[in-house]
Amino acid sequence: MSDISVLLIGASGALGKPLLEELIRQKHLFKRVAILTAPDRASKFNDSEVEVIPGSLYDAKSYRGFTHVISAVGNALMVLQPAMVEAAVTGGVKHFYASEWNSDIAQPQIQNMRYFRDKQAVRAYLRSKSTQTPGFQYTLMVTGIFTEWALDEFYGFDHKNRRARLYGQPGQRIGVTSIPDIARYTVDSLRIAFDGPGRTLRVQGWTGKIEALISELEQARGVKYQITWAAVSEAKELEEQARVREEDWPEMQYSIKTLLASGHGVADGVGKLDNDLFDLKPEAPGETFRRIFHAA
Repeated sequence: MSDISVLLIGASGALGKPLLEELIRQKHLFKRVAILTAPDRASKFNDSEVEVIPGSLYDAKSYRGFTHVISAVGNALMVLQPAMVEAAVTGGVKHFYASEWNSDIAQPQIQNMRYFRDKQAVRAYLRSKSTQTPGFQYTLMVTGIFTEWALDEFYGFDHKNRRARLYGQPGQRIGVTSIPDIARYTVDSLRIAFDGPGRTLRVQGWTGKIEALISELEQARGVKYQITWAAVSEAKELEEQARVREEDWPEMQYSIKTLLASGHGVADGVGKLDNDLFDLKPEAPGETFRRIFHAA
């Protein structure tokens, strides 16, 4: 057993649930594993196999006794992560995992994308906080696009009618990783020590052209899709209209709809992959698509 004690935030979310499952699976390797949740939501975790901490995300007392925090908060709380980091450090936390798990937003082509603006602010805060706080470290997990969501209706797929309308051009590179694998990579990384204030771990389950990924979907379902391509400028115009109306979520949505076929939806945009640090054979896209469509 290590001396690592882990506190998970966002345990009921799309990635939080798999992270919790993986932490439970590896619980014997850690000194302590717990969930931090609002007091009025604590009863949701009555049957959990880990400790439940009812408290505020912004109160240092909630973090006392933990060395590592994994934040899996969604978009609504992304902008508030600096306040969580401040409370965690005050409470004695030594290592903070920010809510990342997407394409490498250090790529200049997407660094200013509205969807990633709050993540960029958190990155900047962590860099600053780690230089001011001796012994404090942070980890950014960069994974490419979630395989389960890569060919989702969100990006323009109509699975009932077997067609898709995508913003961008064919022939673009894309990287994806399944959600269970992302959870495994993240929890495994807790035991990989490093020197220095912060690190970015880049892992990716599959890399190829967008057409090859669509082919994986077609083979998994045994059907063909009709693909049409729309101009990126159309999405940009809709994004700007939402910005003028001060509608944050539609603005964010239209900004990221262009990522899929941009060529920058990858984990290795500015650095090499770190898959060799892990003993894990990633799930292939076809396996992921068969799993989610057969379960539907």
